[in-house]
Amino acid sequence: MSDAGAGGDGDEVIHDAPNFIRVYKSGRVERFLRIDFAPPSTDAATGVSSKDVVVVPGDGVSARIYLPSTPASGYGRRLPVLVFFHGGGFCLGSAFDAATHGHANRLAARAGVIVVSVEYRLAPERPVPALYDDAWAALQWVASHAAGEGQEPWLTAHADFGRVHVGGESAGANIAHHAAMRAGAEELGHGVKVNSLVLIHPYFLGGDGDGYSESDEMGMALLRELIRLWPVVCPGTSGCDDPWINPMADGAPSLAVLGCRRALICIGGKDAMRGRGRLYCEKLRECGWRGEVEIWEADGQGHGFHLLWPTCTQAEAQLRVIAEFLSHG
Repeated sequence: MSDAGAGGDGDEVIHDAPNFIRVYKSGRVERFLRIDFAPPSTDAATGVSSKDVVVVPGDGVSARIYLPSTPASGYGRRLPVLVFFHGGGFCLGSAFDAATHGHANRLAARAGVIVVSVEYRLAPERPVPALYDDAWAALQWVASHAAGEGQEPWLTAHADFGRVHVGGESAGANIAHHAAMRAGAEELGHGVKVNSLVLIHPYFLGGDGDGYSESDEMGMALLRELIRLWPVVCPGTSGCDDPWINPMADGAPSLAVLGCRRALICIGGKDAMRGRGRLYCEKLRECGWRGEVEIWEADGQGHGFHLLWPTCTQAEAQLRVIAEFLSHG
């Protein structure tokens, strides 16, 4: 590990978030939040099977796809699809991390959906907004199977392309929002539309502080780090009112074009960004969007709690709410 300033200007540290990430002027990046890699498998607890697939050959965009266990009588109908994006401030995390993998297994089993958990390329090596293109490519890849001619048999044999949902947690919720916005402005192809949007603890900021909520010391420390991190992962940004990170900002594209007909926002009662999630819901209701929006709050829980304590009562409740929401889509 190089020290700041050692070996010339290229080793100058331009961002240091202790225990998370260090970024050097040269472009070198050190990540300290270890990925606990979990291989694809058939999950013993849920019976969900998973495997890894290539989405964009040569570009490093891949996904882990999850298929619920087959009932004894066989699949009586095709299954909805949830295209899901992991969190990590745009620069950390992985679809293949054990916590993300476990959550996807539980989500697929509880909701009875095929989950396509996307391994998008991370900033700052691939800065925001470029990674949104990876999300769109993943959605297009899923849609390409609608005519029964795609490369992934789990999708061609079992997916209901009339019920394609998009979701994510934290930065992944931000990515999911922008994917749904793009789906309102462009065609995915093959007649596929995005049905519903699920945002879990969305990572949205705001320059004037409007919509932030007081939290415990840990929650506020995380918020400060995310605010500091934003210009590192999005060089040249206008700040916390950049529409990429604040879709409610003046001058941001109108939420009325959101390309789905239903949205669920899950927030944590001790998450410093919970107010941003509430504001997002308010703006959706006021903007002329013709869809239905729901919000659910986990009492007393912080940002991303369901990954830290996946079997706690509130994590189970959040999972149940998401599953019920998707089952009606």
